[in-house]
Amino acid sequence: MSRRGIFWTLLRIAVGAVFLAASLYKLKSPDAFAHEIFHYQILPSWAVNAFALVLPWLEFLVGAALVAGRFDLGAAALSVLLMAMFQSALASALARHLSVTCGCFKPGGDPATWKIFGRDGLIFIAAIANAWQTFRAQED
Repeated sequence: MSRRGIFWTLLRIAVGAVFLAASLYKLKSPDAFAHEIFHYQILPSWAVNAFALVLPWLEFLVGAALVAGRFDLGAAALSVLLMAMFQSALASALARHLSVTCGCFKPGGDPATWKIFGRDGLIFIAAIANAWQTFRAQED
């Protein structure tokens, strides 16, 4: 495998590992995650619990697929869509000056800040780059 191939493989695995890590606490503590979702004031209250139950499994499946190198194009596309959703929610909360936590990796975790937005932006860029490379590889 070329250096370029190794780079893209490691990037795909890294993005997948982030999604796996993010899913773990949410799968263990759906109540805590629902509480965090509620404070973002985006979803109607009747949708919060369902979202808190479904999203971690989606993150887990996307992460596992990326790490395993399976269902590449679908997993890559979903990782970009999920990151777009996360970044939009975080930007919305910050713009409205809501006092919320990131909800990323642990319950009651890091307060949502523009620094966290920047960190997540790097993950978003990595997900976009992985999706772009995956799409290019599918065309060949």
